[in-house]
Amino acid sequence: MDTHYRLTHRMNTAPLKGEVSVLFCGKGEPVSGHFIGPAVHDYYLIHIVTGGDGVFETLGEKHHCRAGDVFVIFPDLLVKYEASEVTPWSYVWVGFSGAIVEKALEAIGITPERSVIRNCELERLEPIFDSMFSSLEMTEHPAAANMEASGWLRLLLAKLALHIQGNGILSSAPKSFSYRQIDHVIRLLSLQYSQPLSIGAIAESLGYHRAHLSKLFKETTGLSPKQYLHKVRMKKAEELLEGELTIAQIAASTGYNDPLFFTKQFHKWSGMSPTDYRREKQSGKGEDRVQGDSGV
Repeated sequence: MDTHYRLTHRMNTAPLKGEVSVLFCGKGEPVSGHFIGPAVHDYYLIHIVTGGDGVFETLGEKHHCRAGDVFVIFPDLLVKYEASEVTPWSYVWVGFSGAIVEKALEAIGITPERSVIRNCELERLEPIFDSMFSSLEMTEHPAAANMEASGWLRLLLAKLALHIQGNGILSSAPKSFSYRQIDHVIRLLSLQYSQPLSIGAIAESLGYHRAHLSKLFKETTGLSPKQYLHKVRMKKAEELLEGELTIAQIAASTGYNDPLFFTKQFHKWSGMSPTDYRREKQSGKGEDRVQGDSGV
């Protein structure tokens, strides 16, 4: 069954690791009631609603969006978005990543709890998006395409920043105390994954029973705290295995005192041993292990 009346997208074949890079972008007109999620993404994703309406759900809040509204999806947060049954929205989207993205977005007023920007001027945003989309058609020059698309992304974010500062019309629904606490736990696990963290101790420090914290955490991210921590550690291990550290050093760097236990955990995660994973990556023949969707 068709899920879109119209759907086109472009991929960036040469994103730079660590830099602010466009991963893909696209245009779509979903059918009535079409939805994505609940799901968790590994990248940032901006949707610009160009017509119709729908609902974006994040951090336990529902945001009704219409033409001119923009919603931003943050990594590792459970989200859902659904087209109206009566007047389904059309939108354009761009997925991107980069080590400084979170701070850059926060600097212009976009955070997980303030991720909907209202009443944007489409005549200012759509031409920028179209230029970004066209950049990724330069398939014979992937490095140049990446640079140009990333430049258009920065300009798009600059236009959103000016709109926010000039109008002050971000979605105003405050995040509940519970979800602020979960956001704190997410940041703690993401930054201190190399330490011997205790989920029970974290819950106690926040005044929660472990079971209650796990319930709230899973409602937000789709994973239990233990599963989330495991994912963070394994993702970091994949990154470190592309370097020169020994397996024992990587184990210690990702919170495992026992290299053998780390090896078993990594094998369960990736389907191969750390040594084989490194060999495959270094051979240049490994399959891309980044999971995600095209943001439609």
